[in-house]
Formats: sequence, C-alpha cells, structure tokens
Amino acid sequence: METWLLYLLIVFAIGSGWWLGRRERGKRADSLDPKYYQGLNFLLNEEPDRAVATFIDDLEVNSDTLETHLALGGLLRRRGELEKAVVVHENILNRASLDKESMQHVQLELARDYLLAGLLDRAEELSVVLADASPSVKNDSYKITLEIYEREKEWSQAIEVAKLLAVGDRTEKYEKAISHYYCEIAEIHLSKNRNEEARSAVSEAIGHDAYSPRASLIHGRVDINEHLFDDAIRVLQRIKDQDAVYVPESLDALAVAYEGSDHPVEEFREYLTSCLEVTPSISIVLKIAATIRDESGDEAVAKFVADHLKKNPTIRGLTQLIDLHIDNTEGIAKENLSILRSFTQALVADKPAYRCNHCGFEGKKMRWHCPSCKDWSTIKPIFGLEGE
Repeated sequence: METWLLYLLIVFAIGSGWWLGRRERGKRADSLDPKYYQGLNFLLNEEPDRAVATFIDDLEVNSDTLETHLALGGLLRRRGELEKAVVVHENILNRASLDKESMQHVQLELARDYLLAGLLDRAEELSVVLADASPSVKNDSYKITLEIYEREKEWSQAIEVAKLLAVGDRTEKYEKAISHYYCEIAEIHLSKNRNEEARSAVSEAIGHDAYSPRASLIHGRVDINEHLFDDAIRVLQRIKDQDAVYVPESLDALAVAYEGSDHPVEEFREYLTSCLEVTPSISIVLKIAATIRDESGDEAVAKFVADHLKKNPTIRGLTQLIDLHIDNTEGIAKENLSILRSFTQALVADKPAYRCNHCGFEGKKMRWHCPSCKDWSTIKPIFGLEGE
C-alpha cells in the first residue's frame, strides 16, 4: 500500500509539472504527448528504467517542472535505485536554465545520491563546491562532507567540518562528535604505542565532552601502558558517574590496574558493589565473583551469583552458575547440567549484546558510532534476560 501511495504521489507531481511546462509553451492541456501516458504506464507497471527515460525525454526542465523532477529523483533514491536517481539529477543540471540557488539544491541532491552510492570522491567534490552556497544549502553540504570524512576515517578533517556545524542548538551534538573524533585519533596512536600523542588527543576529547566515558576508557589504558596504575584506577572509576551503563566496558582494564597497584582487592570489590547498585550488570557480578573465588571458593561464588539471579535473572548468569556446579558434581547430575549448559549457550549464541537507543540497530560488539543512523554514543549494552 505504501508503494502504491508513493506511485500515486509521483504520478500526480509529474502530471502537474508536465501540464505547467506545456502551458508555459502555450500548448493546450488536452494535447498531451502520447509519450507522457507511456511514461505513466511504465511507472505503474514497475518499469522504472523505461519510465525515467520517457520522462527525461518528454518533460522539459524549467522552474515550473523542477519540483517534479526532484520528486522523481527523491523517490528513486528512497527505493534504493541510486543509478536512476543520479540520471534524473544529472539531467536537470545538464538541461535546465535555473537560478543559482535552485541549481545548488539540485547539486545537493546529486551529492546525496553519490554518497549513498558510495561514490565518495564525487560526493565530496560537490559538497566542497557547495560550501559557498546559500546558508540552508551550505549547512546540508557540511553534513554530507562530514559523513564522507567519517566514512573515510579522516578524523582531523572531520573535526574542522564539525566545528562549522557546532552552532546554536546543534552545539552539544557536534561537540560530542568532535570528542569522538579525537578519541578515534587517540585509539590510532595507542595502537602504535604512541602514548604521549594518545594522551594529547584524549585531553582534546575531554575538552569537548568532559563527561565522555570513552575518553576515560582510553585515558585509563594510556595510564596502564605507562604503569601509572593509581591514575588509571582514578580515571576509570569516573565512568560510574559519567554513564554507569558503560562500567562493564572498563572492567578488564580496571582489573589490570588493581593488579599492578598496591590497592587491596577489597577496595576493588567495594567499588564494583557500588556500581552494581546503580547498574545491575551480570558482567559486574561475574567480576565480583572472581574476587570472591580467590578468597572463599566456588561455594561462596555460587551463592553470590544465585542471590543476584533471583533479583535479576540473565542467561549468562545462569550459564556461569551451571559451570560452578558442574565442577562439584558427578554422574548423571553432571551429565544433565552439561546438557542444560549447552541449551543456555545456544539461547544467547546469536543474540545481540548492544543496541542503538536512537534507531534500534543491534550487534554483538560495542560500537561508539552507530553504522545505521550514524549517531555517536547511542549504542549501549542490552539489559535483561538475554543481555547484561
């Protein structure tokens, strides 16, 4: 039904534009060219190739018919027929005699076609040209340019463009994006053991978003690399106050920092317990359980995990509890527990662990940049029976 409504709308738009174009040329509306009806027939019969060719040949491009051509190009792009959308928009630029601002709008649409088609060089070329366009077009061209630099991982260039967009009510959104760009730069330096450069990039990231849990994570890893374990503990523990749902992402680094420091394990456990009160995460439970096992053994660990599962049941937690009991069980009971464990593993094997709060994208690994809606910091751990 939605497809038919789109067809009817585009047919109406094309018909209106065609009529206006014919009237401009002083011809009667009842003298419609047979090619017009042929084009409609192709469109309604889902033959977009032949429909596009017919309308391009028959429908003159001018100020009266521009919206019709743009509507056709936009429809084709939404349907994923990017090559046809490009043909429509390029035809406007090649044949139209329009004012400068109208031509800029068409160039912007063509840049969007190129972007979605993955023709990043062509999209960038057009978006750069539009940097001197009217304010409304310029703003949209900056967004296209920014997405291009994000895809190409040109983080320094992305920072410069984002600064141009970080004005008015969009300031917070783009300041957070800039913080992530610096974090990306820091990750690159960290992977090459360039700790000082990584630290400098993290400092810039914090300057644009003082409450960034990602910046704290990277900062902590830099401190660990330089054996500044006390500093790493202090930095990583900030995440609880910045955004507690990201605490599970810091646990491995925090455990390394405590092992390298003189801080007692009880302090680590107290911190984790305080986090658990804020975020009932099975990852935190299992990390606490590891500290209990070293002191009190499997029985104490099993009781601790079971008490948590009574309040916040998760399949991951149940799997861990089964593992604890398998080690202390023999015979048919051990065999049955092994079968049960295989079932619990199968239940979560293909389940996503993270979800974007903006568009609903799901995945099994943590991403700071949503590949679907392109937003930053919207992907978070999934909580519940099959998650944390």
